[in-house]
Amino acid sequence: MVNLLNTDLNLLVPLDALLTERNVTRAGARIGVSQPAMSAALGRLRRQFDDELLVRVGSHYELTPLAEDLVSRVRDVLRRAEETLKPTPGFDPRNSTREFHLISSDYAVAVLAPLFMDRLRREAPDVKVRITSVDAAAIENPQTALRSADLLLTPRGQTSGIPSTDLFDDHWVCISGTPRPGGGLDEDELRRSRWARAFADHGGTAADRQVDELVVGARVDLVVDSLALLLTAVAGTDLLALVPNRLVARAELLHVVHRVRVPLPRTTLREAAWWHPSLQDDAGHRWFRRLVRDAARSLPADAPLPQDAPVALV
Repeated sequence: MVNLLNTDLNLLVPLDALLTERNVTRAGARIGVSQPAMSAALGRLRRQFDDELLVRVGSHYELTPLAEDLVSRVRDVLRRAEETLKPTPGFDPRNSTREFHLISSDYAVAVLAPLFMDRLRREAPDVKVRITSVDAAAIENPQTALRSADLLLTPRGQTSGIPSTDLFDDHWVCISGTPRPGGGLDEDELRRSRWARAFADHGGTAADRQVDELVVGARVDLVVDSLALLLTAVAGTDLLALVPNRLVARAELLHVVHRVRVPLPRTTLREAAWWHPSLQDDAGHRWFRRLVRDAARSLPADAPLPQDAPVALV
């Protein structure tokens, strides 16, 4: 165990700058110290960790594996220190310049961003939001991803074990880039169809797995890495794809996709927001969670399945 009494905690700030900039000169400029002073700090950090941290590769520097592992951990420590040392624990949205970081799919951004950004501009005109794409690492290890982010937006069933709140419900619908006679397909036609999918390399979506239960060896001709890309990817083709209804509703306005009735059970999803336990009582974070949750609650309810509908995915 490290003895904090024998550790120079002042090195955390230059360490964060070095991990972020990956360059001694730029790191020094970031925190307002000279290049020789930053080089000296790097030397002390190398001795502290018994690791090079930054190694030259050609004309630039890269982080060592240990340094890569330190990036989010150091940011988390500094964020907690800043919160602890603030003279007041409250949060005033009208005067705050804080930046909130979301990890999200393009689907959740398309549905929610216009709503929460409108509320943000009215309540906190100088607060900023940064959004990065969700990836498999964030889903598999959300606590690590959320050390350097405020919220992870992803459906229930994909992650667990950290605080969360429900946002909105949706269901999957089948689309194609070309209209189908009668607007639907029977089981034989469905078995002969070809598909476009998102996240196929990671097992696909819950709706895709419903197809696989009915159609063994379903032919997937096109794979993309986001749900929004499916809409433009299938436009003008005869491929089928399963996409959340709220996303399809937007694309229909542009007349680029068509709904297709298929003999599959209705598959629903519940989008949720997840956050790191350390942020549970952060006043600013509580405000931002409420902002996103209230924006989601202003959405219309997910459309119920008509009583006489012969199939669920329409």
